[in-house]
Amino acid sequence: MRIVLAILLVLATPALADTREVTDHAGRTVTIPADPQRIAALGAKNVAVPLIELGIVPVASQGSVLPDGTELMRASKVTTGIDFDNSGISFLGNFPIDIEAVALADPDLIILPDWQDEVSLDQLEAIAPTIVYATDTPLHEAQAFFAEITGTGARLRHNRIRYDAQVAQIRALVPEGTTVSYLHAFDGALFSWHEYFHIGALLRDAGLAFPDIIETIPDGEHARFSAERLQDFDADWLFITYRTDQAQTPADAVAAMETVLPSWCEVLTACREGRVVYLPRAEVSTPSYDAAMAVAFAIVSHLSDPARQPTD
Repeated sequence: MRIVLAILLVLATPALADTREVTDHAGRTVTIPADPQRIAALGAKNVAVPLIELGIVPVASQGSVLPDGTELMRASKVTTGIDFDNSGISFLGNFPIDIEAVALADPDLIILPDWQDEVSLDQLEAIAPTIVYATDTPLHEAQAFFAEITGTGARLRHNRIRYDAQVAQIRALVPEGTTVSYLHAFDGALFSWHEYFHIGALLRDAGLAFPDIIETIPDGEHARFSAERLQDFDADWLFITYRTDQAQTPADAVAAMETVLPSWCEVLTACREGRVVYLPRAEVSTPSYDAAMAVAFAIVSHLSDPARQPTD
């Protein structure tokens, strides 16, 4: 920790007067630079990606490590084209992040996603002003939060226009009355959300219908279900996700479903009739309009296909 302490002494020089106050998602009032230049993102998918989309490249980021040892920013390269290997962004570790690496990055602002609960907020604030971000924040509110911090409201407005245009396109091209379900399997159980990130947001905004089991999940929350409830997820179309940051493929998603119920595909109409859509969970869940647009294209390309419509 001697390196950290040395850096902290350097950082203890008088702060610039050009600051402002913001309220973070923990309800704290934080004084931050008016125009932060060196942001440390302690979550890649949840923090770094939306920042990059708004034109702000962080100096350092949390990341994942693939089985072969490759360090990556989850969802970033496929969404923004930027990752550790082509940007100069320094790697801060995964969970928990490396406090010494954060200090070495010399940030003027730190953004801490609430899932990084193994790191001391006091230690971070000794390095730089630290903002807590709630990762269950819906896309529009999440992007507005980051735009406020970085002063990128104009770019945000154009991104929202794109989103609304995609919703209108889904509404126009997907047959009226189409029903949709979504879930994934993990550790022998089924998981679903009231609004399954971009899939749920786009489809709900476009006016599509969902099974009662999804509607009973409280807004903004997710729930765990046993195999006995699988039939309740029946719908015209089913979306299942998998984790590319763990080198998974659709085959892994299928295998996970089979651990819940080997005959799962026979239980659900969408699977029996070939209307399951498998999507990488990173793009589905990162608070990025570019990621949402990729999901919107997948929705339109599958659900509007005349050859794959339900016969009943």
